[in-house]
Amino acid sequence: MGHGSDKPYITHREHAGEFGDHHASSAGAKKKAGSNFQRLPFDCCAISLKPFEVPMCTPDGSTVKYARDPVTGSPLASEDLVKLNFFKNAQDHYYDPVTYKVVNEHTHIVAIKTSGNVFSRESINRLNIKPGHWHDLVTDEKFSRADIITLQDPHNIDKKDLSRFDHLKHNLKVPNEEIEALRKDPMRGMNLAAAGSTVSAVLKELAKDKDATASTSPQATEKQGLVAESSASSSKGLVPYNASVFSKGKTAASFTSTSLTPATKTEVEIIDEEDFMFSHIKEKGYVKISTTLGDLNVELYCDRAPRTCYNFLMLARKGYYDDTEFHRLIPGFMIQGGDPTGTGKGGESYWGKPFGDEFHLRNAYKHTGRGMLSMANHGKDTNGSQFFITFCETPHLNNKHTVFGRVVGGKSVLAKLEAIPIDQLTDKPLNSNGDRLDAKSIRLMRHRFVKPGRGHGRATSRRHPLQRLVALAVTLVALSWQDSA
Repeated sequence: MGHGSDKPYITHREHAGEFGDHHASSAGAKKKAGSNFQRLPFDCCAISLKPFEVPMCTPDGSTVKYARDPVTGSPLASEDLVKLNFFKNAQDHYYDPVTYKVVNEHTHIVAIKTSGNVFSRESINRLNIKPGHWHDLVTDEKFSRADIITLQDPHNIDKKDLSRFDHLKHNLKVPNEEIEALRKDPMRGMNLAAAGSTVSAVLKELAKDKDATASTSPQATEKQGLVAESSASSSKGLVPYNASVFSKGKTAASFTSTSLTPATKTEVEIIDEEDFMFSHIKEKGYVKISTTLGDLNVELYCDRAPRTCYNFLMLARKGYYDDTEFHRLIPGFMIQGGDPTGTGKGGESYWGKPFGDEFHLRNAYKHTGRGMLSMANHGKDTNGSQFFITFCETPHLNNKHTVFGRVVGGKSVLAKLEAIPIDQLTDKPLNSNGDRLDAKSIRLMRHRFVKPGRGHGRATSRRHPLQRLVALAVTLVALSWQDSA
């Protein structure tokens, strides 16, 4: 028996040389040659790196769509290109037209320069070279050994190494005249004369922004008919005004879970526009409720119940409460309205669906006295459009209904509302003529809700430009409107 030299472990010499390449002067493992090797598939263009549609090849076998050798970088005339004829079967796979064998990344593929037909090297060796039959196997055209072009050799894959391609090493791309023209003039082809003054003003603002960023944008340089992209990284886009300080967590999640797609870019969490708006409301709002017996001035707690106040204000703004009936009155308790149907079962929120309670928020108001404005509901998180005003302290309604305002003017009118007769069967209030009691309208006097537009960015401040403009408007106090009736 001989002595075997293969050991079931890595020796010190192997670890320091072939496998590890660690030694005293290396300061760690050296990068192995070919570790970044990337192979170009045989059915892809050497310039676009995408599957070709009309394949052409150079005399050395590089498949291209443009008049330049992408591998060596040398000039290439159009007459030097050879149009290739690949053959596909019913399954849309490339195959050898002689043996009908499917060709893939492991097949030695050649082309005949005179005809452009593509075969496997095996067919050419057996049917052309060995018998000395120098005729194309499909068209019967004559060719010589020099006319055989190797497109893919699985035993010599260095030719397909993308890292050696000239246009990739120099980061070159083919210029597109239409795209370059649009970059220089984005309004090319538009009839600006018919756009109006508003569009002209917007275009002037865009031109100012373009001039401000022109100095920082990377400039393209031309090189031998191709355009070299600047290696300088482009400036980062503006962070959205409603961006959170937290990320979406996709990077960490994909790093710790194999079921997720790997993510290498950290994306910030985007706060909902309304939630962002609610978090910046710090002031009260004011409305005037016009009834058949007089007006009630109401202060809204926009800073303590922002979503409820926003719902109330938006419904009032679009006239949702106009000519609605106070459908329920219990003297010594409350008066209820806000239902367009007048039945106590109708009405919907500004969003078209019930929204959540806000009595659990910090420093939320309670039903502490007369004139408190609160939301009516039929259970947890079922708020719609109906509201009620209390005539006394009602602590049993705390943590069941959201208080979002109180009556600050027209308390004599509130007393009149409490004193009118009611239908003992339905608790509906009736005036002296026996007709229904209406809320003619709810007029907005002052509020601070401004919903920011989409797509705006910020550089240093989180405050949206529209909010800065509205800050001037909200300094107006108690604007009055004439009653509609």
